[in-house]
Amino acid sequence: MIMTEYTWLAPAILCGVIALIGNVVLGQQVLKRQIIFIDLAVAQVAALGAALSHYWLNSSTLYVRIPWLSESWLGAMLGPWIMSLLLCGLIAALEKRNHPHLEPMIGSLFVVSASLAVLLVSKDPHGADFIQGILNGQLLWSTWQDVWPLTVITGAMLLLVRTKPEFMRGSGFYLIFAILMPITVKLTGIYLEFALLVIPALCAASLKGRRFLTASLGIGTIGILLGIAASAKYDLPSGATIVITLFMMGLVFNLFSPLRKIVLLQMKS
Repeated sequence: MIMTEYTWLAPAILCGVIALIGNVVLGQQVLKRQIIFIDLAVAQVAALGAALSHYWLNSSTLYVRIPWLSESWLGAMLGPWIMSLLLCGLIAALEKRNHPHLEPMIGSLFVVSASLAVLLVSKDPHGADFIQGILNGQLLWSTWQDVWPLTVITGAMLLLVRTKPEFMRGSGFYLIFAILMPITVKLTGIYLEFALLVIPALCAASLKGRRFLTASLGIGTIGILLGIAASAKYDLPSGATIVITLFMMGLVFNLFSPLRKIVLLQMKS
């Protein structure tokens, strides 16, 4: 009876875990490159692109309206993808030139894009709801139609990383980032997207190889499950709730890691 009652959460759990997998792979590169703000900037630029897509495709001032595109998944993703590709292309070019102030510039782009999004929706009666959706996402209300595009693109990324790992070490990382981030942000929101990218990878940063993947995926999966359960039970915003549970799981992992090392050393001696 309880299982049947909560089966509607299955798409949300799947989307959360799939988004986690993609973010763990990208998060490792983000920490290596020391460009932490890139996720916030790309997520915010993608949100700005979503707002531009919505208002442009539905604008009555257009000479040619495209109703089928404005109502489709492709139409919803068109603006976010274009904006994300432009931003990631700019960051890749700056990184190639070894720009000394890359991280502050990325942070500045985040603030500017956030301000532009606020200005864009300021005259809309539902603008506050749009901003709230950007920040917190709608993961709890994910459907099976949200699962397949996220699965396909994340799967393609994993296949590329597996067959051509050097692609991620170069500028190809930014291309993957620009394509994957807007899809996850649409579901998770900016807060949770940043948490999925940084918290699991940061907590497991001292580990290497499979241990890193196991630890970061474990932290993230348990955090997602606990967050979704708490959000559904207590009617809380899913994005913010999962951010808190992810952080708590990261704390627990890092608190017990030193104890585990001490026990192993004592067993060896």
